[in-house]
Amino acid sequence: QNIRHNKLALDNSIQLGKNRLTFNVGYQQNRRQEFGNVDNPSETSLYFDLKTITYTAQFHCKEINGWSTSFGLNGMDQKNSNKGMEQLIPDYQLFDIGTYFFTKKTIHKITVSGGTRYDNRTIHAKDLLAGIDVKGSGFNTTFGNFSGSMGMAAELTTHLIFKLNAARGFRAPSISELASNGAHEGTIRYEYGDVQLKSETSTQLDAGVDFNTEHISVGVAAYNNSFQNFIFYR
Repeated sequence: QNIRHNKLALDNSIQLGKNRLTFNVGYQQNRRQEFGNVDNPSETSLYFDLKTITYTAQFHCKEINGWSTSFGLNGMDQKNSNKGMEQLIPDYQLFDIGTYFFTKKTIHKITVSGGTRYDNRTIHAKDLLAGIDVKGSGFNTTFGNFSGSMGMAAELTTHLIFKLNAARGFRAPSISELASNGAHEGTIRYEYGDVQLKSETSTQLDAGVDFNTEHISVGVAAYNNSFQNFIFYR
C-alpha cells in the first residue's frame, strides 16, 4: 500500500460581546494505492483519490439565568475517483449536514444537560465497473434521522455523586457498506455491499455512582445499549 494524505484547515474563534462564534473549514485529499499484481508490482490494483471539504460552525451563547447554551451545524462534501485497474467502490459524491442544540444548567447541587441533533446524508454513486462491464448499478439515496441525549449529575454528599443519562444515536451506512463489490487487496477478502441498508440507530440508558475522597475513588456504573438495523460484516 501507498497512502498520501494532505490536509489544510482554518480554525477561528470570534468573540461577539459575551457570545462566541467558532468555525472551522478544512480541505483534505487522500490518495490510497493498493498493489496486488506480483508480476507487475508497480501496477495499482486499487487507487482511490478522495477529496473532502469539512465545515463546522458553533455559536456559544452567553449564560442566561445559569443556562449555558450552544447551537451549530457541521458536515462535509466528499468526492471519490477511481484511478486503479479495479474498482472496489464506485465513483461517488457525498454531502453531509447536521444541526444541533445543547444546553446545560446547575441547580443547587444538580447539573442537568440535554441536546438534540438532526443529520442528513445524500449520496450520488455512479456505476461500479469491471473494465467496461457494470457490476453494480449507480444509485442516488438519502439518509436522515434525529439523535439526542439528556442527563443529570447529582452531588448527594461531598463525596458521593450520582449520574443518569439517556441517549439516542444515529449512523448512516458508509459507501463501502452500500456499494462495494470487489477484492480488497488491503484486507485480502472480497467485499460485497448492500444498497438496501437502512440507517443504524441506537438507544442507551446508563447510570452510575462515584465515591471520591482524597485517597480513594470508587465507581459503580451500568449501561444498556440497544441497536436497530445494526450494520455488520458477515
